[in-house]
Amino acid sequence: MTPSDLRAQTDSVLAAAATVLRAYKMDDVADLAARKAARDGQARTVVVVGEVKRGKSSLVNALVGRRDLSPVGVDVTTTVAIGVAPTDDPPLDGTATLLFPDRSEQIPLTALPDWVTVGGRQVRDPHVESLPTRASIPVTETAMPGVTIVDTPGVGGLDPAMAALAVQSAQQACVVVIVCDASSPLTAPEMDFIREAGASVDALVVAVTKTDKNIRRWKAIVADNRRLLTTHLQRDIPVIGVSSLRAVLAADLPPGGERDRAEMTSGIIDLRAEIMHRLDAAQGLPAADALRTTREGLLAVARRVDAEYAAVAGRGTTLPDLTAQLDALETLKDRSREWEQYLARDLTQLRQQAIDDSDRRLDEIRARWTTRINKSGMEVLRRSPQKFTADMQDELERALAVTMAQFLEQLYSTIVAPRFDSDVVWEQICGRIVESLQGPRIEAQPVGSRRHGLFDPTLLNMGIMGSSMIGGVIGLSTALGVGAIVGTVWVGVNLGFRAMRTGKTNLLSWLRETLATTKTVTARLLELAIAQARPEIVIRYREHLRTAIEDLQRQIGVARDAATSDATRREKDLARLDTNRSVIAKRLAETESMLARVSVQVTP
Repeated sequence: MTPSDLRAQTDSVLAAAATVLRAYKMDDVADLAARKAARDGQARTVVVVGEVKRGKSSLVNALVGRRDLSPVGVDVTTTVAIGVAPTDDPPLDGTATLLFPDRSEQIPLTALPDWVTVGGRQVRDPHVESLPTRASIPVTETAMPGVTIVDTPGVGGLDPAMAALAVQSAQQACVVVIVCDASSPLTAPEMDFIREAGASVDALVVAVTKTDKNIRRWKAIVADNRRLLTTHLQRDIPVIGVSSLRAVLAADLPPGGERDRAEMTSGIIDLRAEIMHRLDAAQGLPAADALRTTREGLLAVARRVDAEYAAVAGRGTTLPDLTAQLDALETLKDRSREWEQYLARDLTQLRQQAIDDSDRRLDEIRARWTTRINKSGMEVLRRSPQKFTADMQDELERALAVTMAQFLEQLYSTIVAPRFDSDVVWEQICGRIVESLQGPRIEAQPVGSRRHGLFDPTLLNMGIMGSSMIGGVIGLSTALGVGAIVGTVWVGVNLGFRAMRTGKTNLLSWLRETLATTKTVTARLLELAIAQARPEIVIRYREHLRTAIEDLQRQIGVARDAATSDATRREKDLARLDTNRSVIAKRLAETESMLARVSVQVTP
């Protein structure tokens, strides 16, 4: 069965189930499932990682099918992550976008090496005030349509944090390509990275590059790497040999048999096919997510109809239990004002706990970086100021992401889950919170130190922009149903370039001030989240109580009617309910079956 056939069947099952859900006034569940099933927003990303001089940038160019994109050369080492992203805007082809912590700038693609390599003209210029921490290259033509390929920095080698770029979810399909070369088997650091990355990323592929320079050995190296991975990791990870040089040379040939044969010989066709297979498998993630939501809604409908059936069949015997349940709900409703006061208290406690955890996390970052600055010395740090500031920005982003994710987890487990019997409600509340965090730009107050003209108030800004998956940061994606998305925090780390040039004292001062600003912004983000969460929870809890009370009142009415109705009327009602139960059971079985099939498909 083709992916399109499976999608059509999934859509049919979801549509049939939605009819049942809407018939029982569960439009919110049906709407949520429909939004989840939409695949238009799913990102498809390949993250290319590897030690220095393994040929990462050359492989990125080969995957795209263009030799002039990510900077390459014998003495060229990139200093920031570079994303090659498809675009349908032709004027952007031939340009690159530099992403600074506080802005972005468009430049000609030919000027990119000046900004993102160790020996780049702008990187080495002491008069340049700031350098980018990321870059993006838009392309209109690519051998991997719809796929963004991230070339991780050559400086620093293998960083386990790079695996965090590849969190897969219903919103993002991702493959990590680990690059080694054909001169020797996998090294110990490479094996350690694969082991760590494999703990959070299922879709891993090992690319053995430079096969053209090791013609006699590369096949043996590929076989040896497969054996090492199977023996030490007990995982069947694809290992594919590829010559990036031959691949880009083949891409320059005119379309035809010669080009096809050259690309096949280079190994790039096999590598692209393996990557696309794993990305295509992840296309089913939104469908699986939608089917789980639909299943939960159908189970709720089934419980409601079963209760009504029991009320009719029991001829009034269920009245005492139903009345007791109604009294309990009425009591909760009467105490709602008191409960809202307790809610305000609980949210305040959660906020303070999150701030304390964030402060501890940021203090650890400060201690670690202070040690690094004191231990490395200024000469070492000045050799790669771009890597230094990019690393700092990444650490602060991850710290904020973890803080917000843990806050959401606590909000769910301590406040929402005990009061609502459906995770759909939580997903709706969480979605509103996340939307509120993405919208505004939050600027912290500038720190007041202006030693030697070091501080520029326009540089030290923090806020929310872009998007970063926090659901996967601490494994929350299952609890949240969908990955919670918080915008990436951007920090005015440009100040670090100036501080690095003016000495260790100013650099340490910059570190303290930047972390203090991060603490301020974290607190303000939490305030924003609580301001959104409180009315959402209150309104939905009131609606939950109202709906539950109305449902029980209806069941009590059914039970009273059943106690006084004749046998013919009762049998007619039971037959109607039996038919409804059969329809619901059928839709539930279809949903379960389709979920099982889709789940098999999304396992690469």
